[in-house]
Amino acid sequence: MSYKAIFSQTDIQTNILEQIRIAFESTTNVAATLHGQRRIYQGAFGRRTSLFPSEKCCGAIPLESRLELAHAIYLEQDSNIINYRSQALKILLANEKYCFPDFLVQTKNGNYEIHEIKPSIASLSIDDLNRFAILSDLLHSIDITFRVIDHTNLPSESEISQLLYWYQRGHQYEWSSFEIHYALDHLTLKEFNNPTQVYRAIESMGLKQELADYLFFHQKITISPNNQKSNEDY
Repeated sequence: MSYKAIFSQTDIQTNILEQIRIAFESTTNVAATLHGQRRIYQGAFGRRTSLFPSEKCCGAIPLESRLELAHAIYLEQDSNIINYRSQALKILLANEKYCFPDFLVQTKNGNYEIHEIKPSIASLSIDDLNRFAILSDLLHSIDITFRVIDHTNLPSESEISQLLYWYQRGHQYEWSSFEIHYALDHLTLKEFNNPTQVYRAIESMGLKQELADYLFFHQKITISPNNQKSNEDY
């Protein structure tokens, strides 16, 4: 018996929208983690699992690869993204098979997106391409954008380390909009040769240097690409 004999297209569409509502209304467990429909077990053999402590999501997002971590960092940086979850949906496709897309994303204008993270789009199998085509058509029917993203659009390993450093330091404190705008208004440059320049400038304003890390992470100010080095060098 085909899945169409069990669930109509409308049933599937309604179920997806209900899952989205539940996903974004969900709260963290006692470990401050936001688990999805498919649970990601940390330390799973052969996988580089991690938990990303998202300020936007108010909890830790479980991830099962470094590519997913890179994408979570990207979503955290993007001012057009207001919320996201990992493995949040269980979607019925053809032949009574289900898929669990990597990310459910909510944008500032109230739209939803589904993101699938793969090492290389060019190397996708025929099965993957067919599955994604079915999924894309299904989601398009309820005005949800489907995107496949690979390593070419994500931070590299060295960039991940730098971004995590800035993220951890920069989110130790709650910065007021006054502090952020004051710092940006009084920094004479928006691109600097090294982080030390910015730390010193921020401290000269009577502000904590960790505010510079916040501004780096959220791309309000940048380090010149020709002068970027590891923080260990400063």
